[in-house]
Amino acid sequence: MYLKIVMMLLCSSVMLNLTACQSTQSSVKVIAGVFNASTKIQKKFIDKHAPQDVLVYNNIQYMANPNLHMDLYQPEYIAEIGARPTVVWIHGGGWISGSKEHARGYFKLLASKGYNVVAVEYQFAPDAVYPAQLHQINQALSYLQANAAQYHIDANKLYLAGDSAGANMASHYAAFVSNPDYAQSQNFQPAIKRKQLQGLILHCGIYDLNHFVETAPDEIRLLEWGIKNLVQAYTGERSYDSEFLASISPRQHINQNYPPVFISGGNKDFLTASQSLPFAETLKANKVPVTEAFYPDSKELLVHEYQFMMSKKASQQTLEMTIEFLNQLTP
Repeated sequence: MYLKIVMMLLCSSVMLNLTACQSTQSSVKVIAGVFNASTKIQKKFIDKHAPQDVLVYNNIQYMANPNLHMDLYQPEYIAEIGARPTVVWIHGGGWISGSKEHARGYFKLLASKGYNVVAVEYQFAPDAVYPAQLHQINQALSYLQANAAQYHIDANKLYLAGDSAGANMASHYAAFVSNPDYAQSQNFQPAIKRKQLQGLILHCGIYDLNHFVETAPDEIRLLEWGIKNLVQAYTGERSYDSEFLASISPRQHINQNYPPVFISGGNKDFLTASQSLPFAETLKANKVPVTEAFYPDSKELLVHEYQFMMSKKASQQTLEMTIEFLNQLTP
């Protein structure tokens, strides 16, 4: 039902707004409207599964110009147990939309298991283009380090997490942290060291931008227009510059120093075959520890962002595997 609603909204918007002379700016407004509508539906479903015994601090300002905030979710007994490992979550939305609150129910589930969860707000494309979002994530991590004691954060036990475009940015930031030569080539100075970044949690992400632009499944060929506009918006109209896309694609910059990865994707999400599985293979080829949650034989309909649909058995299993992944790396 959720997928049908999203597809109907998207197809209707495209048919009403798609013209030969339409600019990236106007196209993005159409797509963002569809994404935001689906996000509201998603948020209501997740909230139904959210525990109430967690602490939530909304809209903590981490940056003044631009004015950006983060939300903090913590176990209710945080003051008793002291500094805890922290999952810094970067939300999805095709780089052009979304909200740090879109999976607040999911963040409460993670917090109830004993972890801090920080949901980061960032500017959207095309008003802000790469690398602005990566610098804002960097600033958020810098703020967390500076205020770690106040928020009961163990700054030496950090995880980056993200869904969809958020997974792209989380994995990209990790490439900067683990590959100093790459970071220098992009004029990027990470706020944290590799030893602080314990691992990554990546759901339904985009890891190779060239491949993302060039491929789309036959059944949703209509979305090719949307995909190209998303990349145009994020890259500042450089979706046709293959060399540039390779330079900002996480998959092209992996080495053995990359942190352990938990990676997942749904069996009905075209990004699983085109992005997640190839990225997992690249990680393993570089001897990076990888924990996979893919369900090719499942009879459940596991679409994009399936991990947040907590009524599904696979989604529940993925959450359990995520907690186990965290527990193994930071007991």
